[in-house]
Amino acid sequence: MLKISKELYDREALLKASYAFTDEAYLHLDANSESYLVEILPKDNSSSECFEKRFENELIAQQTRKMVSYSTKSIREMIIARALASTIVDTEIPETENDKDYSAEEILKDWFEKNE
Repeated sequence: MLKISKELYDREALLKASYAFTDEAYLHLDANSESYLVEILPKDNSSSECFEKRFENELIAQQTRKMVSYSTKSIREMIIARALASTIVDTEIPETENDKDYSAEEILKDWFEKNE
């Protein structure tokens, strides 16, 4: 049974790390006042110690992702706002030479017949 410090790791990081292992192992999560408790039971007959070490690494990765996401949130919002602002569509219809009248026969003609 792993004891994970609530002081170091966020609940969201714990759940994401746990989800990453659901294909390979059964996980039971619990908590007490100062730590999360994680029990890992491999689906195949592998060593649970190996899974515990991999789980700890995944937990560190998830916590780091959360920290980076939090610290870069304003920059990402500005990039998205700028990208969306540059996609304003011009609603004026330009006059072109292609605005000629077409006959119904030409419009209804099969595309393959047009190219012959």
